[in-house]
Amino acid sequence: MADDPYRMTDQVDEEMLGMMISRLEERGRDARFAGMIDDYLRAVSIDKAKEVLDLGCGTGVVARKIASLPDFQGRVTGIDLSPALIAEARERARAEGCAEKLRFDTGDIRALGVEDSRFDVTILHTLVSHLEDPAAALAEAARVTTPGGAIVVFDGDYASSTLETADPDRAAEIDLAMIEATVTQPRVMRRLPRMAKAAGLKVERCFSYLIAEAGRPDFFAGLLDSIGPMLVSAGVASEDAAAAIADDLRAAAADGTFFGACNYYGYVLRKG
Repeated sequence: MADDPYRMTDQVDEEMLGMMISRLEERGRDARFAGMIDDYLRAVSIDKAKEVLDLGCGTGVVARKIASLPDFQGRVTGIDLSPALIAEARERARAEGCAEKLRFDTGDIRALGVEDSRFDVTILHTLVSHLEDPAAALAEAARVTTPGGAIVVFDGDYASSTLETADPDRAAEIDLAMIEATVTQPRVMRRLPRMAKAAGLKVERCFSYLIAEAGRPDFFAGLLDSIGPMLVSAGVASEDAAAAIADDLRAAAADGTFFGACNYYGYVLRKG
């Protein structure tokens, strides 16, 4: 298994951490990605929730969005493995003036140390694709959610992810290397219905999306500088090979020949 940096956010170096923070925030600002978040927040009537848990909260993109909603009067608890990301989330919440409705703590999804049935809504946003045992995480999320409460799982179907490169004969091989460098569970969103049933949860809604960009990238632009270091860090490409891939993608973006695509899914699960 390659070293997916998002699986071990508490261990990455400062350069990688900075790239991760930039990517998380860039996605949060993208109108399409923000719209996906809006869809699942509306589906669980987030305005009415009193206690919300954001697992693997990263820089707090989703938690801050909830806390900033004018009708939301509850509290959001964000938990992440990385003390550095938690510090970033706290600082951004203070800067945006929504810190009073937020609490950010370091913690491990495998053992949250939270009492049973505490949260009305539990959110796993772009988390399960980076976990070695996503089924265990889903079971833990179910444990801390109130009976009748909602669990949201949103993530990429990274087995569908592609960034076309100059060499058509090696395109599939390069795609696999890039997926291996950034994701632990590329097919997990296809398994979610089976995992949900095993955790005693019912699938209430499923949202499906495609982000595809041809010509010049916007959503995928943030990957152009980070993909090379991630390929090297994960051990799936040499420095020279990773640099060549990154240079090719930047050249395609510059001359209008870029192509990138990925499917995303959002599940609303209900605890009986």
